Amino acid sequence: MKRNPLVYSVFALALMAGTTSCKHNEAPALPTQEVIKDSANSATVTTLEQLMSNIPAPMDISKELAKEGVQMNTALLNSPDKASSYSGTLQQAVNMGVYGADMGYVISYNQMQQGMQYMAQVAKLAQGLGITSAYDQKLMDMFKNSSANKDSIALAVQTAFDQAQKELYSNKRAATSSLVFAGGWIEGLYIATNLVKDEKNDKNAAMYQKIWDHVYSFQYIQKVLTGYKASNADCASMLQTLQPLFDAASQLKDSGLQLKDVQALKDAVTQIRSKLV
Repeated sequence: MKRNPLVYSVFALALMAGTTSCKHNEAPALPTQEVIKDSANSATVTTLEQLMSNIPAPMDISKELAKEGVQMNTALLNSPDKASSYSGTLQQAVNMGVYGADMGYVISYNQMQQGMQYMAQVAKLAQGLGITSAYDQKLMDMFKNSSANKDSIALAVQTAFDQAQKELYSNKRAATSSLVFAGGWIEGLYIATNLVKDEKNDKNAAMYQKIWDHVYSFQYIQKVLTGYKASNADCASMLQTLQPLFDAASQLKDSGLQLKDVQALKDAVTQIRSKLV
């Protein structure tokens, strides 16, 4: 399902991972090219647009886990206490995506208080990246007061989308987006592959399909990171770190995805995640 690329920009991913979808009727009329025209060729522009339009939100997997009655396991998640230890664009951006995916996971199980804790870490990392006005105290209070109402949470997060996008466009930080996307993508896959324990059957076929849809989007992340590797050292480093997982994903076939494939992905993503969080 295609998403509005304006809504699904860099820090929108970190938050979309943790909320229900909501319509965006007042998106700023700014094309994606305005963000990256100073540092990327047309092919990279197109690939980034494809990434923003096609990558599944990590919450897609989390919602399916909850729907199928898979027991919640917060021990898998990144500790909120670690946010202050991350420094530099690479660590902060990747873990902003990670925390967004973690927020999506706990909200999928209706754990709104924990969701607010992860929202606070997203805000902290946003501050470190210089995206401060998108996560002011007014927004945090709005999120806190809406903690029992998913629709209100979606509205609060949409406010953050609008504010963050304005800063991202003005600062031309598009390269950072690929790092946030990658962080959310890794965490969503890590959570799912660590929780799927049974062979594919009629009951969990939808879960296997969600994993396949998630894994398949690796090609968009790979292309964007490749497009920035010559001009951005963080993207080059992330591309190298993720390459073993990209190699594993490229060998998979939709119709043949089985438990052994999920377990192989789990081993690869767990090893990579340990280097990032």
